[in-house]
Amino acid sequence: MSKNLVSFLIIGVFLTGCQGNVKPTQKSQPAPKIQSQQAALKQVPASKPPVPVKASAQQAKVVKTPNSFERVTLNLIAMGEEALAEERFLTPVDDNANLYFQAALGRDPGNVRASQGISAIVDVYTQWAWKAAQSKDYAKSALYLEHARSVNPGDPVIAEMSSRIKSQRGQTHKSGNIKDVKRTLKEGQYALPSNLFSLSENEIIARMQPIIDEVAKTQQSIIIYWPNDKEARLIYQIINSRVTEFRVRAMTYHRADNIVELQQD
Repeated sequence: MSKNLVSFLIIGVFLTGCQGNVKPTQKSQPAPKIQSQQAALKQVPASKPPVPVKASAQQAKVVKTPNSFERVTLNLIAMGEEALAEERFLTPVDDNANLYFQAALGRDPGNVRASQGISAIVDVYTQWAWKAAQSKDYAKSALYLEHARSVNPGDPVIAEMSSRIKSQRGQTHKSGNIKDVKRTLKEGQYALPSNLFSLSENEIIARMQPIIDEVAKTQQSIIIYWPNDKEARLIYQIINSRVTEFRVRAMTYHRADNIVELQQD
């Protein structure tokens, strides 16, 4: 082999090895750029479709306007509630809560607000009746119950309270009688129960009738020993009103004896 041929082969081998060690430039690598664009596309979130709005939310709420008949009923209830707040339950005759509520119920039977107004009046009167009974003012207690019945006689609250007051009254009456038995009376003295005016009118007269009869017979003046001046005067008025032949003379003393004594003139 000639010397020139050998030199040519060595140069060719050298060039081939150099090409294997040369790194490609960035311009010669388009693939990474394409991949970065695809990644960017993946990161963009897909837009969501708009949420449809319900038709009912878009529609305006329809408010029913009361007609002329309904407006009159509503005005009656409003006046009734005003009268109730001012405690004009049954008076004045032409301007009270019961009147307005009853008129409203006449136009619209079963109206809730009017029915509640009637119940409120009954509740007030029954509570007042109970408080009066606790104070042993049974005459006033009975009057309040009668007012409640005039508003709504079928209300079960009235019957319940009436029974409760009757039980209370019976216990008080029994207690009063036990105390009266223990007294020792002198001639011409008449003991009356301490709860005299918690009794019915007929019972009061029955208890006082022996005194009335004796005063009418003997025409004697009387002395009233009683802890309550107003009740003492009432006892005298009852006796004097039932003795028609003459005017009964009387004196009262503020004492807790509950006694009427016939006085010798």
